[in-house]
Amino acid sequence: MAKTAAVAEQLTNPEADFLAFIDTVRNALMRRDLRAAWVEELLTSDEPYLRKAFELKEHPAAAALEIFTTEEEFAQNPLDPDHRIKFELSEQAHMHLQHLVDLGLWGSSIDQVCQSLVEQSLAAKLESGLLRTTYHR
Repeated sequence: MAKTAAVAEQLTNPEADFLAFIDTVRNALMRRDLRAAWVEELLTSDEPYLRKAFELKEHPAAAALEIFTTEEEFAQNPLDPDHRIKFELSEQAHMHLQHLVDLGLWGSSIDQVCQSLVEQSLAAKLESGLLRTTYHR
């Protein structure tokens, strides 16, 4: 009787059903020759998607294919690195830059003003000879 109650609880436990869904997705991804650690990382990062797929009663193979396809597309089109310079500004510097934005001479945002000022400063230093134009590696 206790064994029957445990089986009945498993059949009505949505979390157990979700874990079975995840196991099926895991097995499908493992058949794609992905490393086990990578599969676990994918399952962890895509858990919100997997929960939604489970709630919508999608087939686990379809969820696995979606995850695999997304990873393949990402591998083919990696994100471009961000080469922008990032500054942390004091409140006073922020106020000065906002004043320059309000003047409208160097740009319409603080980012544009900063970019203009840095470019002008570098150009002036290059013209005056304070910066070299060639560098040896």
